[in-house]
Amino acid sequence: MNPLKEEVNVNGIGVSFEGDKVVVSGDSGLVVAGDSILFTGELEYEMVSGDIEVSSLENVTCASSYHDGALDLLVVLGEPCGDRVLECFRAAVEEASLRAGILMKLLRSRITLVSLPGSSEYDDSCLRGAVGDVLGKILLPGPGVEECLRMHGAGMEEMVDAGMELCVGVEVTAELRERLEAEITRALGDLNVRALLAAALHLEDDIENRRLLGLDLRDDPAFLYSDEVIGMAIANQIAGTKAIFNFKRYDEEKPGVIGGLGPMVDDAVAGLIAGCMSRIFE
Repeated sequence: MNPLKEEVNVNGIGVSFEGDKVVVSGDSGLVVAGDSILFTGELEYEMVSGDIEVSSLENVTCASSYHDGALDLLVVLGEPCGDRVLECFRAAVEEASLRAGILMKLLRSRITLVSLPGSSEYDDSCLRGAVGDVLGKILLPGPGVEECLRMHGAGMEEMVDAGMELCVGVEVTAELRERLEAEITRALGDLNVRALLAAALHLEDDIENRRLLGLDLRDDPAFLYSDEVIGMAIANQIAGTKAIFNFKRYDEEKPGVIGGLGPMVDDAVAGLIAGCMSRIFE
């Protein structure tokens, strides 16, 4: 239970907290948007078990809680926007996605918006500000590098398959596959390798969600080479100069899963595989 706020009045909408339960009520009825549109005079909202954080900004109050991989966000807007409730709901989802980033793809998220009936002009900056503020109070455990790679389709098996595709002059055996898997596991234990992979993964997510203003790299333009710098740095960290030359092979031919990855992650994974393959045959 958040000790700072037990009862809130948001421009005619009453919000009270009772443990994990939030009761929202309004004399003129309420419009609720989430999984579906609901019209009600009172809403009993059972939040995810855990501490409830609350943030208020002008005519917006947000309550949020996180527990065991589930994120719960309740937005109460004290403006009559019944005719535009979906528009307001989308603004709340967009701001939550912006704040949580890649975590929104991993967490079981429930977002609900409550407003008064009717319609009026309003500035959604308060809505976005309150959502951003309340999420900033919650410590969300981020995913590991391996989990992020799997989300992009680059699990261990897929990376081993890609490594085997460019083997020349040697027989691809179960033993060789096991050696590459062991090398990738060892490389992922290197803090610098993990940091470089994390940088590529976060950049990829920022590019995909257009969080880099004035910079659209989704088509991997020819003048972009920072992705190759990351790939070469990973390869060099794992196996030194020789791995940089091996990286060029994997970067140019893009075998297996590498060819289906985004503009930043493809080179990072190519560097990881090239470095590990270079260690096997050094």
